[in-house]
Amino acid sequence: MTPAGAPPRPSPSSGRAADLLARGLLAVPDRAPVLLGCLGLAALLAVLAGAFRPVVVLPLAAALAAVTWRWVPRAPRPTRAHLGAVAGVLVLGTGWLLVNLRYVAEYVVVNRDPGFLTLKALWLAGHPSAPVPVGGAAAVDAAVARAAAGTEAWWLQDGHLYAQGNSMLPALLAVQGWAGGERAVLAGNLVIGLVALLAVFAVGRSFVGPLWALVPTAALALSLPMLTFTRAAYTEPLTVALLGAGLVVAHGAWRGRSAGRVGPHLLAGALVGAVGAARIDGAVAVVGLALGYLLVGASPLGRQDRRAAVRAALAAIGAGAAMVTLGMLDVLRLSPQYVREHDSQLTSLLAATAVLLAAAVVVLLLPGGWLGWLRRRLHRNGSVLGWCAAGAALLLGVVLASRPLWWEGRFTDPASGYGYAVQVLQAAAGEPLDAARSYDERTLAWVGWYLGVPAVVLGFAGLAVLARRAVARRDPATTLLVAVLGVAAVFPLVRISITPDQIWAVRRLLPATLPGLLLTATAALAALAGRWPRVERPARHAPASRAGRSTPSHAGAWGVARRVAAGVLALAVVAFPLSTWRPGAAVVELSGRATQAHAVCDELADLGVDRVVWTHSSPFRYLATLRVLCDVEVVEFVTPPSTADLAAVRAAWGGGPVAALSFDPGSYAWTVPPAASVGGTGSTTLGRTLTGVPRTVDTTWSEVWVGLVQEDGTVAPAG
Repeated sequence: MTPAGAPPRPSPSSGRAADLLARGLLAVPDRAPVLLGCLGLAALLAVLAGAFRPVVVLPLAAALAAVTWRWVPRAPRPTRAHLGAVAGVLVLGTGWLLVNLRYVAEYVVVNRDPGFLTLKALWLAGHPSAPVPVGGAAAVDAAVARAAAGTEAWWLQDGHLYAQGNSMLPALLAVQGWAGGERAVLAGNLVIGLVALLAVFAVGRSFVGPLWALVPTAALALSLPMLTFTRAAYTEPLTVALLGAGLVVAHGAWRGRSAGRVGPHLLAGALVGAVGAARIDGAVAVVGLALGYLLVGASPLGRQDRRAAVRAALAAIGAGAAMVTLGMLDVLRLSPQYVREHDSQLTSLLAATAVLLAAAVVVLLLPGGWLGWLRRRLHRNGSVLGWCAAGAALLLGVVLASRPLWWEGRFTDPASGYGYAVQVLQAAAGEPLDAARSYDERTLAWVGWYLGVPAVVLGFAGLAVLARRAVARRDPATTLLVAVLGVAAVFPLVRISITPDQIWAVRRLLPATLPGLLLTATAALAALAGRWPRVERPARHAPASRAGRSTPSHAGAWGVARRVAAGVLALAVVAFPLSTWRPGAAVVELSGRATQAHAVCDELADLGVDRVVWTHSSPFRYLATLRVLCDVEVVEFVTPPSTADLAAVRAAWGGGPVAALSFDPGSYAWTVPPAASVGGTGSTTLGRTLTGVPRTVDTTWSEVWVGLVQEDGTVAPAG
């Protein structure tokens, strides 16, 4: 019995409930990105099957989650450090999401990638298949030479419009659209961005411990690229989540007693390979995965260990290759013209990837004796080789940082639109005009602009620390981390392959480079503080007295000084991104465009017109916007049509009512001057620059002029 006046003892059931709640919270950072990957795969498969409906996607995603549930690492044992860190990251992530909801972009026009990805998502939210039928506009396209039923990034084929790019991100946004409509589609990438932040925390927790993991998570959350590229439909936040999930699962597989089980490695490979299903250039991540598993599979001592490692490597590489293949099937079927336009680059990338994956598999399948002598020699010299790996990482950083002093990137075709865009940017920056410049030599400087020089220096120092640990200690999980980040993060630093204006260009560095350098910088800080964490086992195997602890490597005044220095540098890494916020953090990209588009749709509905001629005029192409949002048939003229052109269009459509729209009233021959426009709005965008973080905001005023095409091709003002 409880003595009188004593506090009641907690019941066993309440203790178990509290323990389950704690373990559930601790599992969120590991499991949320994996669940996102399952939903993304289910949605992509449904799109490819032309059966994109909740009744198909949601049960399939649940089945994938159930199959892979036991392959995700178990949550760490509840300790004060782990619970505090998870509470911190959940508060940070929730606050980040709520604040950013105020600044969601309105990319409902074809203006760079978010435009066509958002429109594709809006279409999928209400339709089971991705191709958009154009109806009678196809006949007009065939009958009138200058009229087109397709447009930029939306190509006409077999009577349907096929949008540019992969389908996984639009499908995930459309799933959110099922629940919340258009607003949920526009804001949906913020939810994916939140999962990406959890994935970065999970990777950091796995390698440097829970409290240190808050550093890269907070720094990435506050960085201007993360703010900008989650407020609109960019694929990069999704790839951060998938890549982080794969690294966490691989870490858990090698750290626990499941290293010999194939399932976790299969899941790790599929998640990293899903980067190639989300982005057309994502196969690079699988190359890093194959390299890491090759090093792990070829290195363990002991015949049984090597056999288990080879099985794990083959499973991971096979799953990664399968996901890349699925991504290629997606673009071949649903964006064929995009593949044709990038045929040479895509062929080179995929051929190199296939060769490297095949080489890795061949080496893994070689009899153990063939490489036994090499493994034994490497193991005997592990310490020396570890220092060599660390030196190579530092040398890589020095070479990349010094490139502006001795080299210029010149990979832009001067005769292309990209070359013209480069010259416009150069003229604005006061730089010599050179249309061939691609500015690849500045990529590491770009990272410094947004994350700060301390993060860059610490990042390569941390990469050196991790590389030495991977080689000297023969640590498979760290080997995979270094290999995947070393390839996926460094590849775009070497060759950026994008129009070099800011902030647009730095998006190439968001999937792996920015989070990768922040993670490795945190590893350097943890090593400096002497708080490198112990190798943790899954919760059921870890002794309660040691789980989650770290071992100080130095004591006394010197140790205190190192910890203070590490803390100050950590604050600098987290705080520096705030210096890049003005004015970009408060800009709503393409503000007012959704409201404008719906005003146009309402005007067409009031007129009872479902056939539209659009004439291209600054600032955007509008065919896809009208087709998706207004559900009307549309043809587009790139230059103003003649009255004969419009008369031919009206006749080809059967002579019924046809509306003519443009941002410029001078596009048409009016019967009388138009008196009023529709949807006038001042729309904001972050300024473009070659020489630093954008510091200006551009505002563009536009209004849509609407009329009805007459039989003679003149246009009568609406109303």
